[in-house]
Amino acid sequence: MEQTLGDAKKETLENSAPPKGSNPPNRAQIINVTYIIVALDITWMFVQIAVTPYLAKKLDFDTLWFGYLQTTVGVIQLLGGPICGRFGDVFGARAALSLSCVASIVFFLLLAVADTPAMLFVQKLPVFFMHVLPGSQMVLADLTEPENRANALSKIGICFGVGMIAGSTIGGNLNTMFG
Repeated sequence: MEQTLGDAKKETLENSAPPKGSNPPNRAQIINVTYIIVALDITWMFVQIAVTPYLAKKLDFDTLWFGYLQTTVGVIQLLGGPICGRFGDVFGARAALSLSCVASIVFFLLLAVADTPAMLFVQKLPVFFMHVLPGSQMVLADLTEPENRANALSKIGICFGVGMIAGSTIGGNLNTMFG
């Protein structure tokens, strides 16, 4: 028997949402942890944005090669977006967010050990799966009632702002203190 799109969507929601009868504090805790994940991810992303130009300069990149590096990041992320979205549809929002978080960890660990120009390019490969914001939006959409969804999703913007300010500050201080 063929499965309709509505049935597939219902099955996906059942796979990613907490079990029926789970207590609301559990749902609220998951939502709060999702906000923390977004704030931390954006913080570390802005630290990376502040640190990468200095690392590239240290590795003798010129302006053109730094542009290639940044373009590579954009292309890889553009290609990974639809695949990560489909991954979330098939395996659930929490699995998609978990995959994105693991990719972020690998990304930052590779950045920490990047000591050659080639390694700086290799370090960008996990960007393919780094889609924490869409993954967080999927989780929040699954866990909130339709009437509360806009409010829950708008709080991601606050987390983004906090992460941007903290990450830029930390990254600037790291560059000043350690070069």
